[in-house]
Amino acid sequence: MKKYILLLPLLFLFQLNVFSQQKERMGPAFIDSASVIKSGALSKKRLIPSTKKQKLYNPRNRGINKIVPGKGLPKRDDPTVQKKKGDIPAKAPIFTFDGADTRSTPSDPTGAVGRNHYVNAWNSEFAIWDKQGNVLIPGSSLASIGGAFNDETDGDPIVFYDESADRFVVMQFSDDLAPRGTSNSPAALLFAVSQGPDPVNSGWYTYRFDLESLPDYPKISLWSDGYYITTNKDALEPQGKEIVYVLERDKMLAGANDVRILGFPLPGIQNNGFYSPAGFSVMGSDLPPAGDAPIIYLQDDQWAGVNEDHLKIWLMDVNWEDLSSSSIRLSQELTDGVSPFIATFDGGSFKNLAQPGSDTDIDALQGAMMYMTQYRRFEDHNSVVMNFVVDVDASPAEHAGIRWYELRQANDGAAWSVYQEGTYAPDPSDRFSGSIGIDARGNIALGFTILDDNPVDPIFPSIRYTG
Repeated sequence: MKKYILLLPLLFLFQLNVFSQQKERMGPAFIDSASVIKSGALSKKRLIPSTKKQKLYNPRNRGINKIVPGKGLPKRDDPTVQKKKGDIPAKAPIFTFDGADTRSTPSDPTGAVGRNHYVNAWNSEFAIWDKQGNVLIPGSSLASIGGAFNDETDGDPIVFYDESADRFVVMQFSDDLAPRGTSNSPAALLFAVSQGPDPVNSGWYTYRFDLESLPDYPKISLWSDGYYITTNKDALEPQGKEIVYVLERDKMLAGANDVRILGFPLPGIQNNGFYSPAGFSVMGSDLPPAGDAPIIYLQDDQWAGVNEDHLKIWLMDVNWEDLSSSSIRLSQELTDGVSPFIATFDGGSFKNLAQPGSDTDIDALQGAMMYMTQYRRFEDHNSVVMNFVVDVDASPAEHAGIRWYELRQANDGAAWSVYQEGTYAPDPSDRFSGSIGIDARGNIALGFTILDDNPVDPIFPSIRYTG
């Protein structure tokens, strides 16, 4: 009788362990493909001019936040906040020029610089300059790209430069499949890949991947075996529906047909309604081995289901020869080196930060690992840098600062650890919407939006940088 009593708990623990492993590793929840539609050079004859009309894009409310009032640390000011601006002298820009000019709300500006060009896009237009600041393509509708982009201007564009391939990628979503009025799928992801290094004259390969629901707030990253896309999608079922996608990069660069797309959930994720995880995106020409592509997201202990502030990392292993063996698994929960943070503003509201001369507060872009999360390989380690907005002090008033991290990996396949962290908020001004990068020498730069409604010395929303 004693043997049975002893074995039952062991059997229960074995079944629980198997269930936990199954829960943490999941296969693709979505598989589909798309064929190429080619479009030619961006001649002035086919450009659709910018309208310059005021337009509201994709108005949405979170409405499903799972915040627990009074829960979470720190209860005092952010312990990692930088109290002064620092002593390293910053270099002035070599030159500046006007970029996006729009009345769209939100404007969602995005851009990427290549060897010889800068491509800028926003809701829902684009423009191209050379690196001397000369306009090559004036502000024009994204539908001017043609192919799968024809008659598509739904917004949330992302411009991406694939350095190792020397190509530009433009992505946007569609919320209504053409032809209009049909009962087809309600949403899609659209991609345009330049056929060569010159985004003006090379022509474009375009693709349309039909989805079952809107892939809101899409972001693209590069790993050696694919283009990885993270979205704010199916927020009510983030652990059961596809949130992260991977596309066959090699085929897209070649303009091939039947390019496949896989969609995966994020097992074990907790979110506060709106959420934006990020893929590690390779910078430089040295690509990592295929497989184990990391996805990362913050977890705030003010959210339901989260007991300690941490960073959560998933690994995606894609087998293009056997799609059924592809998987995503929860790999790490980083708590060591992660100081407590407050990543929630106004219970998840879109309106958080006061600006001068207006009664309308600005969205701090909470709940998002800010674009992009840059990965770079060095001789003795791999590094990735990232950032997200935090409320710097524990007072009722909101004070936005930028929590940033450098994670390091000793070698391919090893665990990631926090190498350094900080919160950049050296004065009472609000800083948010950060963009961080690391160069081949290990220098780190951080750009951000700043504002301050101080009536004596106001700062209207502006872009600044530090390093």
